[in-house]
Amino acid sequence: MPTVTLQRAQQLFNLCNARLCCPCSTPAPCIPFLYPDDGCWGRAHEMCRLMIADGAQPAKVWIQGALNVNSRNKPNCLVQWGWHVAPTLQVDINGTPQTYVIDPSLFDGPVPQATWKNVQGDPAATLSPSSADIFYYWGSETDPTNSKTNMVLATYRNMLKLRSAGSDGPPPYTNCMVKPGGTQWFGLIEGNQTQLWYTWGWPAGTPMFWNVMPLTPCPGGSQLTWDVAVERASATQATYWITVKNLSADRVRFAGRYDILT
Repeated sequence: MPTVTLQRAQQLFNLCNARLCCPCSTPAPCIPFLYPDDGCWGRAHEMCRLMIADGAQPAKVWIQGALNVNSRNKPNCLVQWGWHVAPTLQVDINGTPQTYVIDPSLFDGPVPQATWKNVQGDPAATLSPSSADIFYYWGSETDPTNSKTNMVLATYRNMLKLRSAGSDGPPPYTNCMVKPGGTQWFGLIEGNQTQLWYTWGWPAGTPMFWNVMPLTPCPGGSQLTWDVAVERASATQATYWITVKNLSADRVRFAGRYDILT
């Protein structure tokens, strides 16, 4: 199989990841990477189709075992699979072909096959390669018209949409995350809504910069804007009032971030 550069592998990863579903609206033909629970065979087949249309020659790798993956895109933070599948590429690393996996449900870029296996938590898991045209490994099932693929994607787009509309809200789930430095709070704002937050007890003599960063991925347009007002609460302390406006029709989870200017 022809090799590609790591840069080309990243381009192909980006090509697939650009089809990520906005979790609250999930418009077709998006790919529900943010619903990691199930549907990997449909995601993998669609990714292979996209890469082949872009001139690449991917394959697939299937893994079987007692798989356990930490994920901030599931409310209980843990995905458990009996098997999983993703596309692969042969990547030229210093003149040696190495198998890399394209799996936006687990990673932010292409990774070596060993890394992909190890993150799934079962050292005894077995790997089985296949050609890109195998839709379902057990029985060597194919999908030449993509009708089965489209059915799988539609099913799990709907599952993602229903979860995001429910009490858990859209991913990522902040109970699965370590709050980064410079993050004061995590918030959730409904579509087309404006909401006010405040944070108090800040030294009045310290210059501060506040911003709001969407955490819920939704490619295609602006999501949030914000304004900051300040109250001199006492001789030594200030309270900041942050008004957040959701420019989209979808619920958005976000981080309220600050920087102390020096």
